[in-house]
Amino acid sequence: MSWSSTKTRRSESCSVSVSPVLLVCLLQLMQLTRAILPPTNPPWPPTYNMSLSTLTMQCNSSGWSSPSRGSEFGVVSYDWSNAKDQWAAMKPMDCEERLQRQAHMTKKRNPSSKVFVYRNLVKALPWFSSVREKLDDARYSSWFLHFDTSKKPSAYHVPPCALENSTKCSIFYHDQEQTPEVPTPDKPHPDGKCTQGNCDCGFHPCGEYLFDHRNGSQLRQWIVDSLINGPAGLGDKNIDGFFIDDYWCSNLLCQRDPTIAGCPCDDPVQGPTEVEPHSQLDMGLSDEDVRDLTLAWNKTMEAAQRAILKSQGYTWSLIKNQENANASPEELKADSCFEQLREACNATSKWQNHPMLFGVQHNGSNMTQFNQDLAFFLLARGKYSWLGWGTWGMTWPFNAEPAHGELPPLPHGVPRPPQLDLDYGMPLEICHEEERGVFKRSWTKAEIQLDCNNFVAKIDMEELDYDKS
Repeated sequence: MSWSSTKTRRSESCSVSVSPVLLVCLLQLMQLTRAILPPTNPPWPPTYNMSLSTLTMQCNSSGWSSPSRGSEFGVVSYDWSNAKDQWAAMKPMDCEERLQRQAHMTKKRNPSSKVFVYRNLVKALPWFSSVREKLDDARYSSWFLHFDTSKKPSAYHVPPCALENSTKCSIFYHDQEQTPEVPTPDKPHPDGKCTQGNCDCGFHPCGEYLFDHRNGSQLRQWIVDSLINGPAGLGDKNIDGFFIDDYWCSNLLCQRDPTIAGCPCDDPVQGPTEVEPHSQLDMGLSDEDVRDLTLAWNKTMEAAQRAILKSQGYTWSLIKNQENANASPEELKADSCFEQLREACNATSKWQNHPMLFGVQHNGSNMTQFNQDLAFFLLARGKYSWLGWGTWGMTWPFNAEPAHGELPPLPHGVPRPPQLDLDYGMPLEICHEEERGVFKRSWTKAEIQLDCNNFVAKIDMEELDYDKS
């Protein structure tokens, strides 16, 4: 899209060649690249238990996700759209409480599972009760980004008023992406159905609002105390961590350092991710404002991550390559098997020293190389590693559980392979290349081998018999 119509200020601070000013620019970049924590191990003891070394993110928008299925995994994370048909119909909406209840149901079935729930530190989502309370309190108006009041509402690219009630409006910027609505003849199946002719997100219309992290310590402390450590967060013993969604991205920062996570800004444009692409224009933000918001959000994320670890919790963003709301596992490829394992079988590699996500290859409904994927995991894994479905989000397709209103591909889902619940013992060494292209690793109860020349896996186990072909 073109931003030619957007009024932005030319940056005077970072466009001139004056040493003190350049120093400020460098400090800004250091703040961005260092504030969010690097890949960090969880605070709990490591485990090589295969069953507890699995991970999934579940979301059943029609109702509760199966707690018995979720409890089969070492880590199960529940998305905000879980039980959406239920919480969207409530007066007021209660997404936060339903995530908490889902965690309770899962923990009850398997106290050893680590249960994560959804949080968003970019978007102020009013279907979370704790967020709605602050949105509805005028004393906290500075915590949220506003529409540009110099423009007429008709000039905005998103409606400031509720779709079902033109008198219910807000000065706070919000879009309607994935927002529950009242069904209409033109849109009988919205992404979350409100009932009785109205959507109840409190005083303001339902929508995705945005935190203004430039507010500083007051907002940041509330996020730590309430969204992270509050009674529906790590203050509840049934919740072990979070998937923290979305991030801010600045073109100015990316121009100066393209290696910053999230660069280039294409989700969909600079500013907050997964928001209507004209949000910068509708809020009247300059490129410098976006930069400052990105830096301030970065500080908030650092504070949140530190608070999570201090409370003995964990978050996806501390896993290697999962920063900025990523949920994409590393996958074994036949044509790069040599390179992947030669890297992994090194004591200084990321595989041995960082928390890592591994994915099972599939064609949408069938696992296409499960034995090789399992062997790769057992060869390459370090102390903190998890294996799950090889797709973004890593949702194991347990069907039939509709996600975002759409049914998954199979009516009965993909069964969890029994090999994920076998006892392989403990690794006795890191993997090594026994002969050219053949990688091995000894465990106390298994011998693992992957022949990259022929792409054949072999798992020999003591006194355990299953199909290894």
